[in-house]
Amino acid sequence: MLDEKIIEILKHEGPASFATYGPDGIHMAATWNSYIGIANSNLLLIPAGHLTKTQRNIEEGSQIQIIVASKDVPGLQGKGAGFLLKGKAHFEDKGENFERMKSRFDWIRAIMVFKVMEATELT
Repeated sequence: MLDEKIIEILKHEGPASFATYGPDGIHMAATWNSYIGIANSNLLLIPAGHLTKTQRNIEEGSQIQIIVASKDVPGLQGKGAGFLLKGKAHFEDKGENFERMKSRFDWIRAIMVFKVMEATELT
């Protein structure tokens, strides 16, 4: 699911913005591309220092959408590439994936494990 261009985007700094939906409507949050870990071909690991509203929305059944982009990666129409990633997520505060991310970011309280179910390159 994660093609080489998505992996290349995550190597370049830039914001990774994500949206969930809850009782208060759409909720937006963000992290940095460089903070996102890759667990396997469709799992991304996102460190959570806060993200409490995002977590609550996900625990109440919200799906999640994430946009990752970089102006330094060639896109469909020249310089700059981005993807809309859709999927489901859950939070973990222990285990192998958590410990891996905690070793990089000592400030995290949990990780958001995002399962990419659909990836669309943006034009």
